[in-house]
Amino acid sequence: MKFEAPKSVIFSALQSASYAVPNKSTLQILNNFLLKLEGNWLEISATDLDLGIRVRTEVTGQRDGSVVVNARKLLDLIKVLPETPISLSVDDYLLRVTWGQKGKASITGFDASDFPAFPEMGESQSFTLSRTELGFLAEKTLFAVSSDSTRLTLNGVYLENRENRLQLVATDGHRMGKAFIEQEEVALEKGIIIPPKAITHVLRAVSDDSVIEITVDDSHIQFSGENIQVVSKLIEGPYPKYESVIPLQFERRVQANRSEFIDVISHVSAIANQRTRQVRLQLDQGTLDVSASDPNAGGECRESFAVTHEGSGSFTIGFNGQYLAEILKMCPSEEVILKMNSPVGACVIEPVGEGLDFFFLIMPLRLVDDN
Repeated sequence: MKFEAPKSVIFSALQSASYAVPNKSTLQILNNFLLKLEGNWLEISATDLDLGIRVRTEVTGQRDGSVVVNARKLLDLIKVLPETPISLSVDDYLLRVTWGQKGKASITGFDASDFPAFPEMGESQSFTLSRTELGFLAEKTLFAVSSDSTRLTLNGVYLENRENRLQLVATDGHRMGKAFIEQEEVALEKGIIIPPKAITHVLRAVSDDSVIEITVDDSHIQFSGENIQVVSKLIEGPYPKYESVIPLQFERRVQANRSEFIDVISHVSAIANQRTRQVRLQLDQGTLDVSASDPNAGGECRESFAVTHEGSGSFTIGFNGQYLAEILKMCPSEEVILKMNSPVGACVIEPVGEGLDFFFLIMPLRLVDDN
């Protein structure tokens, strides 16, 4: 194998594939890239057996071939080389890298047949999304994916097709994000649970105006866009019945200026307990009073601002201030609406405007008298 390409071309392709190289693995072969050259196309593959990434990039090919080589050593080397054409060649599994007039390095490689094969998709369903559409769905949901290893189904995002709507949902039991797009041509027979990093990697690698083909079978999902392919195992379900926690009716609605709300939470959260991050929201007619205290450190903070309030009497509810601020920042509208029923029931947060096909849910924290 022998080819030449600009440093930036090689490094970009290696970096995209490197996201599938495991940080730690008992199988040494997984710490490598598979490099394969056919004509002027270089294919770089990496896998951790759950996730696989294959990247194709155009180079000046001189001799076809393939090799398995240590991913970290090759990536670290190419990263620090000057912006100049770089030549890579392989003889007897030894990868030689040359640059400039005097620069040269070598890395011992392995037979390409030792590298694990990518999974073959079985009987599958396919559909396409623009990068913009997939990015929108991901932005409004991935933040709520759980990292709790005892609840594996919540470690992914749930994709399903309902009534010509393709929707993505994620929840960790404390907060939820749900977003959808109108998509009449998607033939997705049942909901699937997708590891979030598969979506993250393909979004990172493709340009904003690209189209992504998504293929699904019983156990895998494959994203294909431009010159990258990401294949991932699906998480076994079933996904929890998330709809059961979404109230159908609400007794109380609060409309507030989003920027002002975020600022107030930021001010008050500076004094909140660092473990619970609890902030207290107290509604009294057209005023929302936000407060926090930390008896352990001996601090208290309070700030009020005007809101539009629909509901009878005063009302007090507690939230994790960090979660609440994070959700508000994902609303692109000037105004937001909080819908609630009781101090212990779910709160739905929506942007105010048209064509905003998403909403968030946050569970309250039980308020405890600090005195």
